[in-house]
Amino acid sequence: MSNRDINIHIKRKKLRHRKKIINLITFSLISILSITIGFKKILSFKIRLANITSKNRFIPTSSKNVPLDSADVFTICIDAGHGDWDFGTIGLNDSAEKDIVLSITIKLGELLESQGIDVVYTRTTDTLFWSDNSTENLYERVNISKDSGADLFISIHCNSSDESHSYKGIETWYNNDDDESNLFATLIQNELSNLEYTSDRGTKYYSEDEPLAVLNNNDVPSVLIELGFLSNLSDESFLTSANGQSLSAEAIFNGILTYKDTLN
Repeated sequence: MSNRDINIHIKRKKLRHRKKIINLITFSLISILSITIGFKKILSFKIRLANITSKNRFIPTSSKNVPLDSADVFTICIDAGHGDWDFGTIGLNDSAEKDIVLSITIKLGELLESQGIDVVYTRTTDTLFWSDNSTENLYERVNISKDSGADLFISIHCNSSDESHSYKGIETWYNNDDDESNLFATLIQNELSNLEYTSDRGTKYYSEDEPLAVLNNNDVPSVLIELGFLSNLSDESFLTSANGQSLSAEAIFNGILTYKDTLN
């Protein structure tokens, strides 16, 4: 083999070696990038949950009641449960669930609107604009949320028990198949339970045997809040008071802003 052939052979060998190194480096970079992206997704979700302790208590990481930037404006659909011919549960002192939740809904909506958040209501009066069919009643509320393009859905209710007047407390329901609704429910529940006017019954998810239509049929993070038992004198007293209704609206409002912060 001549010196010229030897030099060509060496050059080709070096070129093949260089290509192998380039391919190895490229593969390594792609692998690192893939792992990094996956890690960032996991880390992002963990960060959003990092301030929720084992007792479901949320420690806010930023101040609340601060107007949102215009780029962050989103739409919330608030559903005041029942209404019109549907009174909901009736309290020990004849309070009507439909009236309590409507009052709190309006107060909540005003707080949200003051921060530049678009609010859509399923009702703002005691009049329902659909039939008295219970199934249609629920689906119309969902349709309002869907048609508005809402980013979040909140249905506000009061609870009751025929078994005992001692039953009391707040609970927030969500769709178990949706992590965002789970997080949203947790933050709302934490804010309400921090008011300490009643027991903290925690977050709950509906079962397939007993689905909650307004949650099951919604396409966005959705929660249903039970603010307390009107069959319990203490809960009813708080929820029928002007101060209690204002505090409840503010707590839900703060939970919404905290959830919004986790999206940034």
